[in-house]
Amino acid sequence: MARKWTRENVFEESKKYSSRSEFKKGSSGAFHIAYINGWLDEMTWLVHPAPKPNKWTKDAVFEESKKYSFFSDFNRKNASAYAVARKKGWLDEMTWLKRTRVIRGFWQSRENIFNESHKYKTLKEFREACYTAYNLAKDNGWLDEMTWLAKAERKPDGYWKIKENVFEESHNYQSVKEFCDANYLAYKTASDNNWLDQMTWLKKANRIKKGHWKNKETVFKEAKKYKYKSDFRRKAPSAYATAWKNGWLIEMTWFQPKGYERVIQGPIHKIYVYIDEDKKYAYVGATNNIDRRDYEHRTNSNDSVFKYFANEGKNVPKYKILREGLTIIERQREERIQSLYYRDILHYTLLNNINATGENIGSLGSLVYKWTRNKVIKEAEKYKTPTEFFTKAAGAYDAALKYKMMNEETFSWFYSKRKPPRWWNVKEHVFEESKKYKTWNEFFWKSSAAHYSARKHKWESEMTWLAHDQAVQGYWQNEEHVIEESKKYSTRTDFRKGCHAAYDYALKHNLWEKMPWIKTKVREQGYWTKERVFEEGAKYSTKMEFKKMAPTAYSKAVKYKWIEEMNWFVSNVKPKGYWQNKQNTLDESHKYSSRSEFRWGNPGAYRASIDNGWIEEMTWLKRPKSYNYKWSRENVFIESHKYESRGAFKKGSPAAYRVALQNGWLALMVWLFMKKIANKLILIIMDTTNEFIKTRVRFFRILLNAGFEDITREFHSDYRYSEEMLANYDILMKRAFKKGTYIINCDYDAANISIGEFRHKLGYSQLTDKLIALVIFLAGLKNENSRYKFGRYITVDKDMVDVYDEVMTSYPYRNPTKRCKQSIEDARIQLPRILDSIMQFS
Repeated sequence: MARKWTRENVFEESKKYSSRSEFKKGSSGAFHIAYINGWLDEMTWLVHPAPKPNKWTKDAVFEESKKYSFFSDFNRKNASAYAVARKKGWLDEMTWLKRTRVIRGFWQSRENIFNESHKYKTLKEFREACYTAYNLAKDNGWLDEMTWLAKAERKPDGYWKIKENVFEESHNYQSVKEFCDANYLAYKTASDNNWLDQMTWLKKANRIKKGHWKNKETVFKEAKKYKYKSDFRRKAPSAYATAWKNGWLIEMTWFQPKGYERVIQGPIHKIYVYIDEDKKYAYVGATNNIDRRDYEHRTNSNDSVFKYFANEGKNVPKYKILREGLTIIERQREERIQSLYYRDILHYTLLNNINATGENIGSLGSLVYKWTRNKVIKEAEKYKTPTEFFTKAAGAYDAALKYKMMNEETFSWFYSKRKPPRWWNVKEHVFEESKKYKTWNEFFWKSSAAHYSARKHKWESEMTWLAHDQAVQGYWQNEEHVIEESKKYSTRTDFRKGCHAAYDYALKHNLWEKMPWIKTKVREQGYWTKERVFEEGAKYSTKMEFKKMAPTAYSKAVKYKWIEEMNWFVSNVKPKGYWQNKQNTLDESHKYSSRSEFRWGNPGAYRASIDNGWIEEMTWLKRPKSYNYKWSRENVFIESHKYESRGAFKKGSPAAYRVALQNGWLALMVWLFMKKIANKLILIIMDTTNEFIKTRVRFFRILLNAGFEDITREFHSDYRYSEEMLANYDILMKRAFKKGTYIINCDYDAANISIGEFRHKLGYSQLTDKLIALVIFLAGLKNENSRYKFGRYITVDKDMVDVYDEVMTSYPYRNPTKRCKQSIEDARIQLPRILDSIMQFS
């Protein structure tokens, strides 16, 4: 048999197409034969696609970049132009673009810090505008050299208690609010002494008069400004509170539920349930992403499912899908139906709020209160039973519950046909009801109470007139049933997908001869002759593609060595020395954005670029994040403490290890092989005699003496500090201490101090005895709420160091409560005692 793709056949096939791309797509086998033999150039009727013009020339990129001030804006708003500029190495020429962040190690330079400080007039401005540079200048003692920075002039104690001083200060402002924001201490004194009324030059806030919101028309006028009820509550809380208290919200029918404008209307929603069978508790929910929702139920400590099973000491069970493939309206209704079914029929206690289920209710937004009493009655007249009412008009049904209308006097037709108590406990009644339906599923949905009674009393086996939606157990073990089912399908694949149980039985008992209508695609023995193998192989361009798409034909070709005759297969293997060509390597590197990607994407090209020194020319490749990290002696020694052996050090931090090896520091790191003498050598290296270490160790020992617990091992577990290192507080390392619910996390050169909602990182030289006394006092309080009021002392012109003095002389609020005053008075008694004990600590 001759090959299919002869020259004549290929040319004849190619004339069906108007371009090379169409030819390749429509007949890949013929295309590749033409390509291998060089016939494509002769096929003049095939139009070769013209190359697309390059939009981003250098001039176009530069013109585009001038629209922006920062590199980040350029990248975010025109990523394609930015990518071209980065790839071509043009970014360095765009001097008009600024960086939003400085490069790593920028503030380690004294010159850079001094240049930055010249931008400011005062130390306060310097600290607030560039805290990192300020803090380093302070730690290195450079602030005294910055004579151009004016220091804030602090007023003497009691200055703002004098009326003349306060009045003089207030003349600098135009309104009470401006006065309060700019000088809170002077404002507070004026407020406490009722001097604000005398300051007629200060504009007062336009406060609404007392009783303004008692007028219903005024509240409604305000409410009509908002589209959503949540906006009304957030932007006019007083008006909203009055409307809620007087029950006026139900009359505000213009509010829309959030969610309808963006909700997906497709049938993607599911109803699910979590059940505690032991105590008869259930949670019925609805979602369009069951995996995400299940994860939230199992991990969110505020979730009702998580809380319940955690309190019971049980694991959250597997959820059960009740309904799926629902639209958003069906989801709302079904969530309520299933909740009522589990509560009223199965008698479970619900963990979810049933009042937050139903149409226009729940996760899509609150109920739209469009139902007046008359509208509810008019809507209810359309339905025969309460079940039909809440199923088809959940919003009206919920309003009826709110109005307390669900009674026999209002809806007499609902209750006229209601069955007497225990009606469904009678077998005859249940049987009579069930005969109205054809299947068990229909019986369940249209008469759930009777269905539940039938299951409860185990009468299902007697109700032979009700068909099951699923085959009964053992049904597909009958050969006649299997053969009858197979007549619905034409291939084995369709049969397996349509009814897997019947297919398994047919496969196990080899019933295929009895099913001639089931076609098979199995090739007969000896089908793959040489001609057929070559014909099949011509459809593919590479051996890998041939092997993947036709494995049997490929194996025959390999076995009989026909694969060697198939010369149209294209090989992706590069010839020897290919990557020693600089242009080839540079072209390959442009496919990647970082050195790491280049290394793993094409190791051969990457190795060649390293060996030949071309890697430095590839400026478009990002360096590793730690490239600019400066491995100084101190940093290397700190890094080495994370490891217990030289091998672990080399594997975990190769850059630091290499620097240590080159400088001969490994011999000094005896903790990497001799733990007993490690601490003594560490003390020598780190020079524990300096004042910085002394101040730091004194602070730690004061904390321990005050009842703090050292939690370094738990808090910084990734550092793997040894017992000997933890016991020696002279060693420069991270530490953490805890007392009650108060935690102090200490870095190498600073401690993280919390006062109320404020948390600042302070160098050890900033930790005055007064501040330490305040910290010890705060740690003795019960929780964060107890400490919150002390954070109110921290303002723009006062930092943490000032809080001790402020506590001793003032209150945190303008009109503090009696309870607040008492807690501050207690602090004023305890703080001096704590301070005395600290000052005596050597």
